[in-house]
Amino acid sequence: MPEPLKQRKRDGTSYERPPEIEAWLKKLETIEVAERLRQFATQSRKSIGHVPSEALIHFLRRAWTDGKQGDFEKIFRILMKRIEQSLCLVVSDSCMAGARGIREEIMDQFAEKIAKDCKGCTGLLDFYEIRFGKAFAAFRTSALRRIGPSAVDTVLLGTDEEDGLEISAEVEAAAADFLGGDPEKLDDPAFRLELTAAIDRLPDDQKQVIGLRLQGFQIDSKDKDIMTIARILQCDERTVRNRHDRACKALKAILQEENAQ
Repeated sequence: MPEPLKQRKRDGTSYERPPEIEAWLKKLETIEVAERLRQFATQSRKSIGHVPSEALIHFLRRAWTDGKQGDFEKIFRILMKRIEQSLCLVVSDSCMAGARGIREEIMDQFAEKIAKDCKGCTGLLDFYEIRFGKAFAAFRTSALRRIGPSAVDTVLLGTDEEDGLEISAEVEAAAADFLGGDPEKLDDPAFRLELTAAIDRLPDDQKQVIGLRLQGFQIDSKDKDIMTIARILQCDERTVRNRHDRACKALKAILQEENAQ
């Protein structure tokens, strides 16, 4: 039986994995180690027997606890390869300069998180056994904010959920300004491509502001410890808001023009 998670809710009860993840863990426990590792190595979700990343995290942690260093290293390499592939979609070379270095930095920070969990920070990876895609998306966003100005040209239109890109709450809120109050349009992959192309047509100063807003950055803040768009671009709040307003008007016009054709 898979051991319960360590993290507890406010009411004192333990967090629980979704039933489908528990079923995967029980199934994988009955398989020989070599076959389990073979299944872990299946990268494509479309492949039969693809194992969810939540299960990889579980068996990675178990291998460390059981002192099986060889298994730990193999699972770690497989997991990091998956993470690299997902980052290539979201932090792509076509969207920013220095994307490779940023991806490597995010991966290094995640490796450190794994190391801390192994060294006794109990429960640090629990949520990754519940919803890996959502947990890693939050981690990646936090890492990008710490990286700051080097990620200025990034335009993120989603999170790397297991089933593909899932639109984040931050993106929906930011996009509402130029979608006429209908952020559900972002659920359409074809529309997301149109939006990305429209953003690419903006002047560089406006593109930077919209890109950062779609990452969830605030325009400005009284808290000096918060990285904001104004601080990243080294200009005042009024300038950022003017660029933002001009960009929203331009995007509305571009998208209306595209839809009219």
